[in-house]
Amino acid sequence: MSTPAPTSTPSTVPPLPPDAYVRMALVLRVGLGLSLALLAGGLVAYVVAHPDASSSSILAQTPILSYLSFAGLGSGLASGSIEAYLTLGLVVLVATPILRVFSGFYYFRRAGERSMTAITFAVFVLLLVGVLAIGPYVR
Repeated sequence: MSTPAPTSTPSTVPPLPPDAYVRMALVLRVGLGLSLALLAGGLVAYVVAHPDASSSSILAQTPILSYLSFAGLGSGLASGSIEAYLTLGLVVLVATPILRVFSGFYYFRRAGERSMTAITFAVFVLLLVGVLAIGPYVR
């Protein structure tokens, strides 16, 4: 007597195409590269502009504090402020993983993977709450 072969139900959710993972990794690479370029360039420019400043005097002044709003950052970048470019580098550094999570949400949603879409959306919301709600409260 032969036993019937186990039947497996075919997956109704197609896997993500490999280019989706490549694009999500590209978001991280571009964001990190841009952030490093902004921070390194801003740091070099700051040291050249303030050669006698020590790290304790810089931290006591909190030079990027006035650029932590959209209006302040925009006006600082328009005026060519070194501190505004340092702030922009930090903003890009923080925004990079958030954009990566959002791109994962987009691709999982597009592929119809409900559980991964829900998990990725929850992580995205938690990151936004942390950055936009809890972060300013702590500051």
